[in-house]
Amino acid sequence: MINTIEITKFDSKIKELLYSYQRDPNPIEVNFRGLIPELNNADRYTHLIHTYPAKLLPHIPYFFLNNSFFSKPGDNVLDPFCGSGTVLLESILSGRNAYGVDANPLARLISQVKISTLNAGQLEIEFNHLKKSILKSSSVEFSYPDVVNIDYWFLPHIKNQLSEILASIKKIKSQVVRDFFMLCFSNCSKKVSLADPRVSVPVRLKHENYPKDHPFRAQNIRKLEELKTVNVLDKFSMVVSENLRRLKSYNAIESNLGNGKLVSNNAKKILSPLDNGFNGLKEETVDLIITSPPYAGAQKYVRASSLNLGWTELAKSNELKELDKLSIGRENYRKYEYSTPIETGIDEADKLLKDIYAVNPLRAHIASNYLVEMRIALSESVKTLKVGGHLVLVAANNQVCKKEFRTQEYLRQIAESLGLKLELRLIDDIKSYGLMTKRNKTASIITREWILVFKKL
Repeated sequence: MINTIEITKFDSKIKELLYSYQRDPNPIEVNFRGLIPELNNADRYTHLIHTYPAKLLPHIPYFFLNNSFFSKPGDNVLDPFCGSGTVLLESILSGRNAYGVDANPLARLISQVKISTLNAGQLEIEFNHLKKSILKSSSVEFSYPDVVNIDYWFLPHIKNQLSEILASIKKIKSQVVRDFFMLCFSNCSKKVSLADPRVSVPVRLKHENYPKDHPFRAQNIRKLEELKTVNVLDKFSMVVSENLRRLKSYNAIESNLGNGKLVSNNAKKILSPLDNGFNGLKEETVDLIITSPPYAGAQKYVRASSLNLGWTELAKSNELKELDKLSIGRENYRKYEYSTPIETGIDEADKLLKDIYAVNPLRAHIASNYLVEMRIALSESVKTLKVGGHLVLVAANNQVCKKEFRTQEYLRQIAESLGLKLELRLIDDIKSYGLMTKRNKTASIITREWILVFKKL
């Protein structure tokens, strides 16, 4: 949604930042929440249509899209690590055309629904038909989808009710309508599981681990009692109603919107032609890249999505390991894969990783292979970028085996080796607990994000 007042304001702010950085090339602290306070209400259009771990703060793409420096309406914007589609939606709202890439099928489903042209009124009619279909099928026996450890995570009556809803959703003929209800169903499935809602990766809901006077103990007891008698269709209906409300606000936008599309499922393979069912992009067709790539020892995206992937039939339980291998920054490797250290081509990183390898070969391999794969992914993205186009890279440092791993510095060196010039470095403190993520038991909690702005020469 193009706002000329915001464009003027942000143009002035960007001039100020660029001038300041040219005079003193040290990182500049910026509070994006303070800069754009109107976005602090997170429930904006379809952003919260489905939960997803470690979402990008929408203020950042909003700032870099609503100005005349880095792109203009009608330009092409790419996010090669699009996750749940924050950059894609903000690009479309600003009148740009958005292209996304992600290895996780659930992320792609969320992004696709989030940016699709869906009519909330028509979906309400479709939902009435769907509820009638579900109620008619209540006496029919269904087979369960291949959900990892289904009996551990779901009570018997909940499994049955979820299966009834799934069978009716699969009968919907329209792909875009089916995707919308499947996404709502995915959100519902996690809500009625025995997984603790406060933890991104599935952890069994318990109350014994908390003291008697701890609020989480009482909350968990109430949730477990509720699940014993829950009506899953009622829960599903609540999710649908909330998402229809979000869609109505999206439908009400009168300004010209851009278009959105998922172009690949692999950040290391973006250029067309592709053989994975996607169209890919051509070289030098993108005006602006905005992305927040994963970190070394990344969020366990596939594990966090495992229950959703099973119930939506996007991945079977025996496919999760292969799916995880597509994730850059993954943690699961076989011992033979890290039997010898690998070099990244970044002197500072290689020296650090050599020391880490002597203590913990696996964690050294995770970090080094992350940089190797990020070089490939960034190289592919840079090829799609037009000369004079910009890359906005959001990254953060963390620790590997109690040693500082300067992710943003290593990615900066990779980007510059690919022909990009660093024009601006910003730092924003993370105030949201949803982003303060402890990656693994040997990592630190991430509390600052670096925003690096490059120009293709």
